[in-house]
Amino acid sequence: MSQTTELREPAGMSAGLTLLLAATAGIGVSSLYLAQPMIGLIGPSVGLAPGAYGLVVTLTQIGYAVGLLLLVPLGDFLENRRLMVITLSLGAVTLLLTSFARTPGVFLFACLVIGLTSVTVQMVVPMAAHLADPAKRGRQVGAVVGGLLTGILLCRPIASLIASVSGWRSVFLVASIAVLATAVVLRLTLPRRYPEGRKSYVAVLASLLPLLLRTRALRRRMAYHMGLFFAFSVFWTTIPLELNQQFGLHQRGIAIFSLVGAAGALSAPIAGRMADAGRTVIGTIGSMVMVALGIGLTLPASSLHGWAGLAAFAVATVLLDAGVQAHQPFAQKVLFDLAPEQRSRLNAIFVAGVFLAAAVGSATAPLLYTIGRWPLVAVLGTVPPLLVLGAYLLHQRGPTGRPSA
Repeated sequence: MSQTTELREPAGMSAGLTLLLAATAGIGVSSLYLAQPMIGLIGPSVGLAPGAYGLVVTLTQIGYAVGLLLLVPLGDFLENRRLMVITLSLGAVTLLLTSFARTPGVFLFACLVIGLTSVTVQMVVPMAAHLADPAKRGRQVGAVVGGLLTGILLCRPIASLIASVSGWRSVFLVASIAVLATAVVLRLTLPRRYPEGRKSYVAVLASLLPLLLRTRALRRRMAYHMGLFFAFSVFWTTIPLELNQQFGLHQRGIAIFSLVGAAGALSAPIAGRMADAGRTVIGTIGSMVMVALGIGLTLPASSLHGWAGLAAFAVATVLLDAGVQAHQPFAQKVLFDLAPEQRSRLNAIFVAGVFLAAAVGSATAPLLYTIGRWPLVAVLGTVPPLLVLGAYLLHQRGPTGRPSA
């Protein structure tokens, strides 16, 4: 597509464009998780106390939540391609500057800004929903979400491998180059999209709370995914510490272990096809069960040693990641079918709530790990998925007997 291509109405999404948006989602979101497997290296290097390591992840997630509420809604009234290119470019600059941080205050502030500038990925997902053929929206959005979640899973092992060779600072340098290259490709190939509704920025922001209050499906799906992503954040924030202290793994070993979770990325496209086929209820229940079972399995696994313990954690990782990834296409299919003109705002509210829950999990888990090691972390992560599973089952027993969302 040329630079001058403009898009106002959905015309279907080609395989090439689907791949481009999936790659953009994966590269864009990876900035959020680069530091997660390296907190054991970064903390001493910049002078962080061990109990404060979780702030590296927490502040990034808080910045992301703020960006979701302040920047992503712009997609409902500003030209989308320009908005994405600008946020990606700002993110590339921030990542470059982060590689030079020497003190805890500077590095933690950089983490906050990295989160703020990483919200491009949540502009990409509504763009994919707009471009997609309505009959294939679930699977095409699922493919983009699959790219997003593959980025989350692969960035950890890639970051660990780079850090093991040339140090953690080089990871941020490489990420800066990748994000900037993505911005250039989008600028040259993505069609421009002008939203139908042209509201003021203040009016768009003012509409967020009323939209949340009047949209029951949004409140429910956000609450469900908050519980699942809380468990995801608890697990991935503390698993590098457990792998190092319990199993003696260093950065390369942690990288190889992290690759196991990438197998779960296959669940997102499958979930998208199930959503298109109207199998949202059974798919939602299955995804919640996988998350609860995955994080719960780590409790007995923590008492094992050697290869047996690592194998049990690996199985738990696949279940956990697959469940979290599967639920997101089900949730976003429900939300994106509600109101096309509000997709950016619906997605912003949904993901902002999810990442606030993740920020709480990532801040709490390292502290509990220092107190009670992995068993306490496993309990912390297992309770929310069980609660949302129970809530969803109760919601399906309404007076009509039909799924509500």
